[in-house]
Amino acid sequence: MRWLAAALIVLAAGCGSAPALKGGDSVAKSRLTDAEARAAALAKTGDYAGAARHYGEALRIATSLENADAIAANAINLSIVQQWLGRDAEARAALAAVLDDPRTPFSERRKLQAELRRAILDLSSGNTGAAAVWAGQAERRCNQGCEYAATILNVRAQVELESGHAAEAARLAQAAAERSRGNAADAAGDLAAARDYKERGLAVSRAMNDGRGAAEMEVLLRR
Repeated sequence: MRWLAAALIVLAAGCGSAPALKGGDSVAKSRLTDAEARAAALAKTGDYAGAARHYGEALRIATSLENADAIAANAINLSIVQQWLGRDAEARAALAAVLDDPRTPFSERRKLQAELRRAILDLSSGNTGAAAVWAGQAERRCNQGCEYAATILNVRAQVELESGHAAEAARLAQAAAERSRGNAADAAGDLAAARDYKERGLAVSRAMNDGRGAAEMEVLLRR
């Protein structure tokens, strides 16, 4: 299941350095930046225990500054490294800073990232039922085919595989592959290739009888 956790390392890179904070204690902001930088550097060297300590410190500072984006970013990164250390309970607890707090104004993107991270964590722990629920929540938040659509499909595919539904898992995995290629083509500016891959993804979604997935792909085609 390490590949699924690694799928969010792009997310981790995006989370590692939160946007500049407005107001607040300049000393605390400096400590936050330093803790995040140290955590990221340690994670790159494979010192996940050290990274966890510094992400935990960054999370505490972000909480004291009441910066929603920094709280979410560091909570998610802390969850990732805790899972790599085999500390699933701690990884789950880290996500509670986002998932169990309805009052803090987290962005939809951060909420989606946390839900997807929780789905991956539950899946790796063998809790396919919970993984399906969290993946479903992330998918509903992923309006009009967000950047995490392929990862969500991959999680759903793994849930189906673990549940003994090999054919459905294969269909979902194929849809994820097509979505990934379409996103890559978009990023490269190859619009013709992107349209071709997305059209194939639409066909896969329809073959799955997944009406929502097909509609989502059609929105992308019209964009």
